[in-house]
Amino acid sequence: MVDIRRMFFGGNTTSGFYSLHDNIIGEDRKKLFILKGMPGGGKSSLMKKIGERMLKEGFTLEYHHCPSDPDSIDSVVINELKIGIVDGTPPHSMDPTYPGLTDKLIDLSQFIDDKKIMKYKDEIVRAKMNNKEAYQKTFAYFKSAKLIYDEIVENNRRNVDFTGVNKEILSLIDEIFVKEVISEGDSGFKKRYMFSNANSPEGFVDYMDTILEGISSIYYIHGDIGTGKSTLIGKIIEEANIRGYNMEIYLNSTIPEKIESLIIKDLNICITSNEKGLNFPHKKVDLNAYFNEKARNQKDYDIYNLLIQEATLELSNARENHGRLERCYVPTVDYIGINKTRDRILEEILSYAK
Repeated sequence: MVDIRRMFFGGNTTSGFYSLHDNIIGEDRKKLFILKGMPGGGKSSLMKKIGERMLKEGFTLEYHHCPSDPDSIDSVVINELKIGIVDGTPPHSMDPTYPGLTDKLIDLSQFIDDKKIMKYKDEIVRAKMNNKEAYQKTFAYFKSAKLIYDEIVENNRRNVDFTGVNKEILSLIDEIFVKEVISEGDSGFKKRYMFSNANSPEGFVDYMDTILEGISSIYYIHGDIGTGKSTLIGKIIEEANIRGYNMEIYLNSTIPEKIESLIIKDLNICITSNEKGLNFPHKKVDLNAYFNEKARNQKDYDIYNLLIQEATLELSNARENHGRLERCYVPTVDYIGINKTRDRILEEILSYAK
């Protein structure tokens, strides 16, 4: 099994900030620590430190990265223990579902020096306002890109032989489900939704390679926009659902209504349109064989890509403002207190490992 899988449970998308945080850890969890606090308060560092220790103890992890700062993590899951730690601050706000039972709130804002922070008040308010404006521009560009994307879909669909595509779908269904397998149980989720990649201030960040490691069969679905890739994967999901299989469903991180990848855990199979699939042994299904590529309107593609670039630029502006917030808070935080809190959380987690 892979030691660390990396993914996202939030995304900067054409639908705004898109949260999948209900999928971080299942109802069968042993413990979920929800961190509240402030920018620069050490939440990501706390989770990484605990993750490093649990790796040394021999456990496997999921690191859930922040789409607006991929070097930071929003949550970590220790798989074998069914324990998670999550950043519960906006935009991915989360509160305990079962307080006192499985879910525990950790308020790191108690370590802010109230007197010290007051001298940064004006700068914090200004950075917050600028941050809000940058995100508004970001999502305006993304939403404009979706309008162009829809035009591309409509144009391309008129030039696809869907009879041929449907035959490919039926053939793939027969091949994947040739042998019935008894599901091993739902492990907290029958269908778990997430992103393998994200639109970030650094551009497009993709961790699909960490997810594909250890998958025995990979089907790579090649095709232009509108040729039916997401529809094909959706049909496979329907068949897997009928059979009661456990699935991980990876949405398109720009247009989350679309499906990019599917892992059927009971079969250890992945069906993906993510080009990272080409880096592993795979079978290719080429839907462009049924598409008249001469019908492509390149101008629409160029406009779409330009709008995505502009959205990414505004994400960079948002991160700069977040950096200003962090620089305001860092001098006011008692990191000794935060480290002691981290050690107490680690001690509690290790008690479940005995």
